[in-house]
Amino acid sequence: MKIRTSFKEMNALCGMLIEDFLKRYHYSNTRVIDIEDFATKYLGTKIVFEVFAEDCPGRGGFISDGKKPLQVLRNGMIQKIVFPENVIVIESSLNKFSELARMRFTIAHEVAHLIMKKHVPGNYSAAYHTEFIAGENYDPETLITMFSFTENLVDKAAASLLMPDFIIKGALKKYNNGEKIPVYVGSDTVVTDPCKVIIQRMADSMGVSYKACYRRLWELSLFEEHPLIEYAAFFRNEENCDV
Repeated sequence: MKIRTSFKEMNALCGMLIEDFLKRYHYSNTRVIDIEDFATKYLGTKIVFEVFAEDCPGRGGFISDGKKPLQVLRNGMIQKIVFPENVIVIESSLNKFSELARMRFTIAHEVAHLIMKKHVPGNYSAAYHTEFIAGENYDPETLITMFSFTENLVDKAAASLLMPDFIIKGALKKYNNGEKIPVYVGSDTVVTDPCKVIIQRMADSMGVSYKACYRRLWELSLFEEHPLIEYAAFFRNEENCDV
């Protein structure tokens, strides 16, 4: 199915929906988006937790189409359960403090599927949130889905829900005086340790992972790029350098 939308459009839509949600439910001065309340109260869907028994590694989320069964482990037995349409199912192992950021992103990912389904009506099937795990074996169809345009767009929309523009820019103001974070670009991108600390503090304040915050900063052009050679000045012994 052809997706008739773009990242910019989804980013604007998700940001607007979060702002409306915060106003309607009287959240004030919040930095952590209550993605569960957004899903259940604002969008009217349901979130349930199950022990997944799927063969594919890395699966942590599922949004039902009311037709495709999900294999779960109940009372020590593997069962195929067909959940009602638009119900979000989250792997139970994510429902603990140490996995909070992953759980929140997984919920946001499935919520983004629901938003896209309403925004661009079409023939949608059930969808998984599957994290790629290096060294694991995936069938070709799963790999194609994991790295598809749709899944990439949904991941970016999930980041927009958890870190809308005004939230991440507020975090940047608090932890870096609102200034862009400098990075050094050569054959790869180098981030200094003090800047990594800033990014981690921003991520913690928004209830997301370092990786998700880092990607969102790139998406919103909130890094200030410098040539990697400029970072050499930090290491040089200027007294012994030839003039």
